[in-house]
Amino acid sequence: MIVQDVFTKRQTFIALPVSELIRMHKQERLILRDTNQLQVRRIKKYIFLNAEGGEIYMPPLVAAVEEGMLGGQTPDRLRMVDGSHRMKALLQLEDQIFMSMKSEKDEEIRNAYHLQYLLEKTEIAIQVLEGLSMDEENQLFIDLNTKGKQVALSKRIAYDSRDRLNGITNRILQSNAKLIEAGVETEKRAIIRPANKKFLSLSQLRLLVATFLAGKLLNRSDEWKENAGGDDEAYMDIVNSWFDKLFSFESPKRIGNYQGTMLASFPVIQAVSLYAMKGWENQSLSAKKQSLIERMDFLKEVNWSSANPEWRRFDGMERGEFFYPEKSKKNIEEIASWLETQRR
Repeated sequence: MIVQDVFTKRQTFIALPVSELIRMHKQERLILRDTNQLQVRRIKKYIFLNAEGGEIYMPPLVAAVEEGMLGGQTPDRLRMVDGSHRMKALLQLEDQIFMSMKSEKDEEIRNAYHLQYLLEKTEIAIQVLEGLSMDEENQLFIDLNTKGKQVALSKRIAYDSRDRLNGITNRILQSNAKLIEAGVETEKRAIIRPANKKFLSLSQLRLLVATFLAGKLLNRSDEWKENAGGDDEAYMDIVNSWFDKLFSFESPKRIGNYQGTMLASFPVIQAVSLYAMKGWENQSLSAKKQSLIERMDFLKEVNWSSANPEWRRFDGMERGEFFYPEKSKKNIEEIASWLETQRR
């Protein structure tokens, strides 16, 4: 164990087996911070679902020890500074494994055995700092959890191959030529109309994909629960078919121009997606696609012009010459209902 003096505080890295950390906690030699059980469950789910492939990645835990405890021996008492949620998840996995082994689902049983084997041979890296006051521990905890830069959404979608929603979104984004021509904003978090003429932001595209996977209107993409059956390619085909019909109403070059079309309004786009999915309950994927195409064809003659006074019948805000529909669920549903009356 190599101990270094950094910014007046001695510190080192150690690696301890999961079994040893569990034993230390039971003996009250590993002190955790208060935790949120919802976050603990999320970490447990991540570990459990990825146990079979061994693709579990955790940054080192950060712990503090009393002055003089880094004297060449592995410290036998730790106070967790950062990583209490990760550690609590590991502590609770024993019960998770036990319950899953009694499951009637083969996949859960298989994951439980993989996880049990994985934990038996896994060591956890811990950065240990010596002699921190309680105020210093608290400040370090705040700094570690607020000063780090969050991974950009574009990177999460491009690189997170385990996330089904991100994977489908990325493949649609890379393969749909018309969508690429229309423009998807990947650098900015939000699109400010009318200056930005890109059709969608990346988060909006992901929300639309989640909406079609869920078969219902969503406020946020994380509301989608990963229980949609069927092949990803089939869902991509449905979403791409919807985009094809949408771009027949307005060209990709113009669809993000708020001065010309209300299809540049995301609440309107959500309403069109909600309209297109009507009657999807209990239908096969091929039937959903056919229904979507037929329903979108009924909208060919809708006046999508931003100058159309009909749009102002809905809740929204006037700013200069532009009308911005409110993005509430109620308003989106009312626009979708109005679209039903425009069928030709």
